[in-house]
Amino acid sequence: MDIATRLKEFRKRKHIKMPAIAAATGISKENLYKWEKGTKPSDFELYNKLVAYLDKMENDPDHYYEDPKSNGTHLNKQPPSVLTGILLALDEESLSLSDNNAVPGSIISINNKPVLVAFRIDAPVIGDVDGVIPVSGDSMEPKFKSGNWIALKKLRYTRIINGGYYYYVVDKNGKGLLRRVLPAAENNSIILIAENEAYPEITRKMDDILAIFSVEAVIVK
Repeated sequence: MDIATRLKEFRKRKHIKMPAIAAATGISKENLYKWEKGTKPSDFELYNKLVAYLDKMENDPDHYYEDPKSNGTHLNKQPPSVLTGILLALDEESLSLSDNNAVPGSIISINNKPVLVAFRIDAPVIGDVDGVIPVSGDSMEPKFKSGNWIALKKLRYTRIINGGYYYYVVDKNGKGLLRRVLPAAENNSIILIAENEAYPEITRKMDDILAIFSVEAVIVK
């Protein structure tokens, strides 16, 4: 099978967009698009990178990650079983957790520091994330259903958010909320909006927030 056909069939079967492959391989999406259309790769090193990526990914079970900003297709994927602790109030590396009783999505205290418990995940499709946690409740249905998982990346600059995007916001009371976020009319505040209209909008002052995570992908369990 030539590389054009292989790449095209791989993307169709895995429902992976070209920018995700570009990010995972370091090959420009312009080159990838040209190769998929039949242009022969002229850089042997880049060609080998793509072949190695396809070899690895094609041997993985079929699973799809949905961009929360789109209506893409997704399929079953069990999260990994290795726990990690994401420090909320500090910009430090995550902690390895050996306590099998820790619950992903819960917020615990380690050395008097608030920590979000999550699963580690290695998924080139969605890039570098801090961890995945389960969705609970029906406040974000139908976009995010209870039992699904969300892949999170901690924002280093919480003042820079994209209005209307989905975020996981943790306040200083240790409460985490998955919501669509908009800037509030009140200075230094944000509005948290649920998908389910039964849940009212919530306004939070930025000074009352410990951490904000962008939602990088939705994983169906």
